[in-house]
Amino acid sequence: MEVTTIVGIVIAIIIMLFGLRLLFKKPGDAAPSLDSELHVNSDSQQPVIPRHVRDQLQSAKEAERVEPTLTETAAEQLPATQQAEAQAEKAETAQAEQAAAPAQAELKADATAVEEEKSAASPEPAQQGEDKKAAEFNLNSSIEKAEISDFDDESSILDEHLHEQQRVDEASALSTAAEFIALNIYPERRVLSGEKTLKVLLKYGLRFGEMACFHRYSEDGSKLLFSVLQITDEGAAGFDLETLSTEQVKGLAFFLALPHSDVQNAFDTMDSISRLIAREIDGTVYDQNNQEFTPQLREQWRHFAIDYRAGQSAEV
Repeated sequence: MEVTTIVGIVIAIIIMLFGLRLLFKKPGDAAPSLDSELHVNSDSQQPVIPRHVRDQLQSAKEAERVEPTLTETAAEQLPATQQAEAQAEKAETAQAEQAAAPAQAELKADATAVEEEKSAASPEPAQQGEDKKAAEFNLNSSIEKAEISDFDDESSILDEHLHEQQRVDEASALSTAAEFIALNIYPERRVLSGEKTLKVLLKYGLRFGEMACFHRYSEDGSKLLFSVLQITDEGAAGFDLETLSTEQVKGLAFFLALPHSDVQNAFDTMDSISRLIAREIDGTVYDQNNQEFTPQLREQWRHFAIDYRAGQSAEV
């Protein structure tokens, strides 16, 4: 066989192998070229990216990107001479700070001493407030104190206060009444203890008030119905609550002032309570003529009170 034939066969085999390699080579193995022509889609006017390039772009997006730091970038960009100069400046600054450290320490010590002297010279605000209060309290310590002596002179204010109750009594319905209907109760035992008298009067709703009497008022407390005095050897008299518990009462005098705006209710209430109290103390009720208060006398006095007119005489 000739040499040319052998060379042709070898070349043919090489071409076939090269063609097979190009045929079975993967598209991703070939790196994209920037010089390749860009194809644009006529419909969407968007560039057409080859498939192998799209795969590479997708893998690049999935890979985590590490951002370079400023210091590293600056260090890389600085020339070696500039880096050396920066290191030298840092060393000089450190040496200057070390040299100035003792002076700064001395300045701080001096400032601390000055502050301590100021604080020692001027007290704290709280201490200043206490000293100010103490000065205020001690400000008038040298003033002489006046001695308070007993007051024996007359006083218009004191007299006004003492006579206030007297004016109320004089202006009351009792002191201005034109006529009275009286009922007297005498206990069977001749005397009644003051303690018992006080208990029984309070039990039946009488209250101590003006003219040293016990009074009974209407249900709403706006109207006086009748009053009660005690009977002594000298006649009817007021009560002294300070000594009543130790005294002996000879009798009780009930009286109704006329004219009265609600005379019927006032008389019936006085008649009823007088009989209840008489039963309570084992006593007897008499009219103002010292006659036993019988049902007939009760009706006569009741009509007299109802038919009363100012100016007529009390004859029953």
